[in-house]
Amino acid sequence: MVHKKDRLIRFLLPDAHTRGAIIRAENIVQDASRLHGLSDAPAEIFGQSLIASILLLSISKGGMRQVLQLDAQPEQIQAPIKRILAEARIGTVRGYVNWGEDGLQTRTQNEHGVSGWMGKPIKTTVLRDLGIGQPYVSTVEHESEYMADHILQFLTQSVQIQSDVVLHGNLGILLEAMPGSDQKHWFKAVEALAKISTKQLHDDEPETLLEAFSALGCKIVGEDEYAYQCHCKPELMSAALQNIPAEELHELASEQGTVTLSCQYCNQAYELNIHSLDA
Repeated sequence: MVHKKDRLIRFLLPDAHTRGAIIRAENIVQDASRLHGLSDAPAEIFGQSLIASILLLSISKGGMRQVLQLDAQPEQIQAPIKRILAEARIGTVRGYVNWGEDGLQTRTQNEHGVSGWMGKPIKTTVLRDLGIGQPYVSTVEHESEYMADHILQFLTQSVQIQSDVVLHGNLGILLEAMPGSDQKHWFKAVEALAKISTKQLHDDEPETLLEAFSALGCKIVGEDEYAYQCHCKPELMSAALQNIPAEELHELASEQGTVTLSCQYCNQAYELNIHSLDA
């Protein structure tokens, strides 16, 4: 299957001692929504989690894998969405949505944004795998209805860097202060970002949006292509079955000894024979 790709642009704002990344993930959001049967607000919320994971990976020095996980609190029994997970690797991103028992049926017209679908507060966990040693894991809680605020809360509280995040539709922008950036420098960067209109965020291409930072010496320093793509394969699904007790596995199997598993990231179905596992 050919995966349509979206382009992430990494840039520098020398006059503001700031760096950033921008991506319009039109193909990623469309593919993810189609695979998971999402539309309207859930599709946008899930898409923004995927975009946020990509943006966080883009500023990770040497990062190989970035996982962003949002969880509803246990007491939020009526929350339609219990968990959103997004995993980005260089060039690919994937994820899933875990629905509550009633799913969409529990939604009311008064619910807005991510907190309207998951309740308040939301627990945000970020895992950053550098490929060596133990992965970095951090968890914060926040109550905003905007996905960007939850990402900003993590960056402020756990990473402790000056940053700003915009998640609008299928567009994502991340700004991060570099060493040597003082309040005057940082104000220049966020002031330029704030002057971009909502219409521009919705319509304009990334290169056009970057013109808003031209007075700060904006310079593109790198590009990466990303697609919604899963890494599942029969061997990995078979390995997952190894963790199920043999007695329970035989109860789940058909008369022919087959068990069907679906990947939660892409809904690909795998028919596996438990007798081969026994062997």
